Amino acid sequence: MSKTIVYDTLSIPDPSFIDDEVKMLGSWFGMSNICVFPTKMSALSNNKNSSGDDKTERNIIHLKLKTMLFDPKVRQLVNESSGVFQELQTNVDDPTKSTDALYYSRKYRAILSTCILAIDQSNPDKTNETYNQYKMLLHNLQLIWHLCEVLYLVTVPGDTILNNLLDWIKMHYENAENQASVITENKIAYLTDEHIEEKFTFYWDTVIGLVLQGNIDTTRMLLSNHSQSDTEPFIHAIKILKSMPTYSIYGGLPIAEYTSRFKGWQSSAKAKLECGVFLSDSNLNNVMKIICGDPDAINLIRSHCSTWFQFLVAQLIYTDPTVKKHSLSLYAHRSVSKYYEESEYNHMDTLALDLFDGDLEGFVKKLKSYPDSGWSSTHLTNLLHLCDKIEPEFEMSEAVENKNPNEQYLLDYGTFLMTHHSLWQAGVTYLDYCSAGKGYLSVLLSKLEITSDLRVSKILHYATARRLHNVVSSVCKVKGMLSLQKSRIGEALCWAIRGQDSAFATHLGDLYLKEYVKSGCFANPDILDNLGSIVVTCDRFMFIGKYIQFLKLALDKKLNEAALLYIELLRSNICPEYFRLTLLMDVLMFIDDSKECYFNITDISLITMRLDDAIMESNENNETSDQFLLSQVEKIRQGIVQLLSISLLKKKIV
Repeated sequence: MSKTIVYDTLSIPDPSFIDDEVKMLGSWFGMSNICVFPTKMSALSNNKNSSGDDKTERNIIHLKLKTMLFDPKVRQLVNESSGVFQELQTNVDDPTKSTDALYYSRKYRAILSTCILAIDQSNPDKTNETYNQYKMLLHNLQLIWHLCEVLYLVTVPGDTILNNLLDWIKMHYENAENQASVITENKIAYLTDEHIEEKFTFYWDTVIGLVLQGNIDTTRMLLSNHSQSDTEPFIHAIKILKSMPTYSIYGGLPIAEYTSRFKGWQSSAKAKLECGVFLSDSNLNNVMKIICGDPDAINLIRSHCSTWFQFLVAQLIYTDPTVKKHSLSLYAHRSVSKYYEESEYNHMDTLALDLFDGDLEGFVKKLKSYPDSGWSSTHLTNLLHLCDKIEPEFEMSEAVENKNPNEQYLLDYGTFLMTHHSLWQAGVTYLDYCSAGKGYLSVLLSKLEITSDLRVSKILHYATARRLHNVVSSVCKVKGMLSLQKSRIGEALCWAIRGQDSAFATHLGDLYLKEYVKSGCFANPDILDNLGSIVVTCDRFMFIGKYIQFLKLALDKKLNEAALLYIELLRSNICPEYFRLTLLMDVLMFIDDSKECYFNITDISLITMRLDDAIMESNENNETSDQFLLSQVEKIRQGIVQLLSISLLKKKIV
């Protein structure tokens, strides 16, 4: 395990800083960028404009967070863990399903292993320092996650924890077993060679490494194949190893009886050691010192352990094989003190000590600052929360108001993923399981950059499913404006209808009506025939819908029905001012050779009043755009008179 992680320091050279009054300021740019720029402090306190004689070159720099989770080789960690997370939450919400915390913990660790393997495959010669660092970070994370799993998620009868700790060490420190495999695969070499330690210089390191991991069977096999295996020291050593009592938490001897047998076995081995049986071979003698729990072997054990984790477990095998979980704290602090002063503890040391101390609250707080952008703290804290290993709420820090770590970490991680162009959908998954997540999604979905129609469809799908109507309206407004900039009014109207944006629809309705005034026909009639619910929320399209209906009735010569709708349009006051004269011109449709009366006196009075209002408003606004229509006023008046005469004549006849 690497002792420290080196972070890069970014230097931003700028000629402006020659002046002592210039300071570096910054502001958020987008969702995850910071815009950094030099600013003269005196200018901030002076509201007047500068004289403009400052010719100093100034730079504006965009800073973007760099994280390993956004690297293509590590991105699978995000995508695959998102699926496991969602499955876990679904099982928790379903009372018919049980939540196996250990099962999901192992699934998360399997994803980590797959990711480490992918990094190895992409960096076979280990020359890419970035990937080397990523691998180290993920390996350490896997190590600490597995320790948490062993101590808190694995059920151990009687709390005797050593066997699980051995599994933990063997999985993450495989060097001894790998070297043993190399030796056993070359049996011919040491069957013919009298000095195996010369053939394999790492032979005794391998033997001691196996002993320190409690791998007694493989140790015996290596000793049995040694060139001196038929000598008395080796025969005694192999016999001692073979008779070593083993403890199983699932059946076997009770702890008291096992402890008695273990001490008796170790006393017998220690007697032979003290009699000098193994002195003829110093390496074998060292192995037996370790097995006998000799205090003089501590430095030897330490020299063969790369971390204090290994040192801790190696000591326990031969000093306290039935150690209980509550006793680990004392042993852990003693072990780490053999490696560092307290001031030298790194992040991994403090995380492990919190786990051994039973301080899960302290552990999840510290895990948040692990340099994986919150991946581990989010998923592990959520897992511990769902299996009731940590309290739902506890004090986080002064900077965080939320006292629920599970909730806060989900919010932070989900928000972080929302800043990525392709991982934002995974971010939605995490925010869905927060009480405040809907509010966050409402803001974050609206801020996503619209790069394609496919992305728009996805955003609208997520927003609609969560009833985030403001997001739907906002996105549709942006798409509508983009369509309008390209003069695609029909397409813009479709977006306005989809977003139920009455204000934008009103603007588009005005464009349709003004175009009708100029050309005498409506563009995109198919869209206007299927306006849907927008006619209820937008007066302009309510008018357009009724007006189109009126035109169709008139075209089909259903003038009685058209007249009723025409009077309704005049009476409702939903006709915009600029369209009134156009609407009044349509009164001429009702004058034909049949001399049929379609309006009564009251209707004709309303038409006359609306005409007077339209003329007055046009004069007050000094509009010139309606000059043609104003020239038609006389025709409208003549038409009204003719309609009035027909109405009076019909009334007289009746």
